[in-house]
Amino acid sequence: MVAGELFISSEMMIAPEHPLANRLEASVADPLQSPVAIREKQQRDRIPGIVKRIIPIDNNTNWEYWWCVPGRVILPEDLQVLQSDRLRVETILSKLIWLWGGHCFGEQLTHSLADSEPVYNWQKVLDFAREQNLTPEILDIDFLPGAVNQLYSEESNDTSRSTPDYVGVEPAHWHIEFFQLRPVEGGYELKEPKQLCSCQIWTSKPFLKNIATGEVTISKQALWLSRPLDLTNPPWSASQIAKD
Repeated sequence: MVAGELFISSEMMIAPEHPLANRLEASVADPLQSPVAIREKQQRDRIPGIVKRIIPIDNNTNWEYWWCVPGRVILPEDLQVLQSDRLRVETILSKLIWLWGGHCFGEQLTHSLADSEPVYNWQKVLDFAREQNLTPEILDIDFLPGAVNQLYSEESNDTSRSTPDYVGVEPAHWHIEFFQLRPVEGGYELKEPKQLCSCQIWTSKPFLKNIATGEVTISKQALWLSRPLDLTNPPWSASQIAKD
């Protein structure tokens, strides 16, 4: 076979610009200040509550989406960007769902991958969220890269843990969570408590390999070996929030 065009067009990978783009890299506040003080400065100086997050599809392909920064107010300008970009984001997710399938989980459902039938239509994912009495206003998307780690069995104790029992393999996957908004002074915030409603897209199944016997067991659920890849533009982390 001969390689063709990208699975998703390069034009679709780029998120739209923010009307407050010149304020995206402005400092919010001293990290020791209260969340109220941080929000007051954010609203006063019109500092956006969203940043571009970089989401890989494979080793050579990434796409952007606007991600809500924890603890910040979502300004009216932020919401405008999120709403105008929703169709592009959902189009990309629909392609990932079509290719690999998605496993939907709610508060009353088991989080077992073995007991979950994948869906291959994005509209069915949205229908699932609404069946959970949730209007999916905000999408929170994590990419978790593949991870390999040695593990101990649940039966092992501190004295027997000199040698691991398994090697756990967790393939690359995406977590999509659905959040709702509520109005606050100067904008919006994510509604708390957040209702558990998500969709997981796995590139393959996680598994355990017994070190002694070589036996392979398909895991019924995530092994939680991987952590979300947190790449944002501009970069966001607690250490980078400083007082002007």
